[in-house]
Amino acid sequence: MALSEPFVPSSIDSFSIPIKIRQPQHNNLKSIIFFIHGGIFTHGSKDCHPSIAEALAETNVVVTASFRNGSDAPWKSGVTMSDLKDVIGWIEKEREVRDEWRGLLLGLAGSSSGGFFALTLAQSLPQSTIAFCIPICPVADPYKRASYLRSSITRSAVEEGYVFDSNDAHSPSKAESILETQLGFWEDDTTMRQAGELLNSSKNGTPTLLIIGSKDKNVPFEVTKVIQSWATRTIIVGGRGHELCDSVEEIRGTYDDYIPDCMKFLDHVCEKRTKG
Repeated sequence: MALSEPFVPSSIDSFSIPIKIRQPQHNNLKSIIFFIHGGIFTHGSKDCHPSIAEALAETNVVVTASFRNGSDAPWKSGVTMSDLKDVIGWIEKEREVRDEWRGLLLGLAGSSSGGFFALTLAQSLPQSTIAFCIPICPVADPYKRASYLRSSITRSAVEEGYVFDSNDAHSPSKAESILETQLGFWEDDTTMRQAGELLNSSKNGTPTLLIIGSKDKNVPFEVTKVIQSWATRTIIVGGRGHELCDSVEEIRGTYDDYIPDCMKFLDHVCEKRTKG
């Protein structure tokens, strides 16, 4: 696998966005995937979730980025989405000049909070730009996730319908820590609610493969419920939690391995685009 680490200039200031490109050393490429890391809307970099990026890069070009987010670049500033769109624009330009990239579809994948960004970009950009989306345990509704965390703090997650068993919720201290970090980026409930509502339906029909775990303490079913209603396919991995978006090393080659589902989904998208 070939690795390179160029920089993408920001369109709004002098910042240079560090990116990493993983490219298999063969010509049988399925697509280009911009994989957006998670990290409670605050942490992470182009080097996060390497096992997922490397698994996807067995048959795809995979791009990751150290985009700005967190309290230094809150949602209302627009910096995060600007950085992500700048990376997409850079990939589009490179696709025109790199022979091995020419003609490949460009899609998005993202884990946890990165899944929210992937879904939002896929719904806001034309399908002619973004051919598919693969969110993995996405924080698809930041307000519902915050509400779940608050119910975990007050130990009312079962009564409020977020989990079936109290053991499936975060401890009050863990929930409080995650909530504080998330609010550093979102700042208030109104902003989170409005952002989640933008994903209530599939506005442009982008093919979407949603991957979630049945025992996810970070992103319970209620947080992805709306996405499940319109996603092209939903893969629910029984007994698994948020580790699905952190690493796939321990599940490769087992029945819990969702990478083959991703490859079949990409084959379907590519075939449909070719026939269309």
